[in-house]
Amino acid sequence: MPWDLAFPPSRRAVFLARENRFAVRAEGEGGPIRLHLPNSGRLRFLSPGTPLRYLPKESPRTAGRVLLAQDGPDWVLLDSSFAERALPVLVGRLGYRFLRAQPQVGESRFDAQVEAGGRAVPLEMKSATHVEGEVACFPDAPSVRAVRHLEGLARAGGVLLFAVLHPRGRAFRPCPFDPRFARALSEAAGAGVRVHAVRAEIGPGGLRWAETLPVYFSP
Repeated sequence: MPWDLAFPPSRRAVFLARENRFAVRAEGEGGPIRLHLPNSGRLRFLSPGTPLRYLPKESPRTAGRVLLAQDGPDWVLLDSSFAERALPVLVGRLGYRFLRAQPQVGESRFDAQVEAGGRAVPLEMKSATHVEGEVACFPDAPSVRAVRHLEGLARAGGVLLFAVLHPRGRAFRPCPFDPRFARALSEAAGAGVRVHAVRAEIGPGGLRWAETLPVYFSP
């Protein structure tokens, strides 16, 4: 099957250590390199020796940007900007009409504006890379910003989409690491926010949206 979104050509590396939230040290094909990590989550599955794929881009500080990391046999997408690029395809499959990207609603900027039930409403996509067993969850660390997005969606009657970017996920629930988010998610759903979770199949070549997953509202 074709990918819903093809990735640019990437290079192999091996994770060595995380310097901070947005940088890692790795062993590239030509020796040690420093890479930008476009994911501020805890990423608990990252450990020394984890295979990576990165997009090369020489800069004064890094040799490129991490695209994927391998967890067991599965490739996990760490650069959620690619999931955002494939969002219009997914929105259509869920029965909405994509109107535009990055609308400003009140004090928050959302990922998209879609037509739902005859109205233009905001849609926010959250990327879930943490999996326990076969249950994906979000967020893997407390997130004030994510709670604020839920409150904004509840006021606007919007849509919340969890993009499960770890192929092992077969269901979704809020992570136990942020009880405030779990409460806000339940309250948003009760206020009419439409909540979806969709699993992506991931490989070095690209991303393909797979099946819709069941959503549970308690950690």
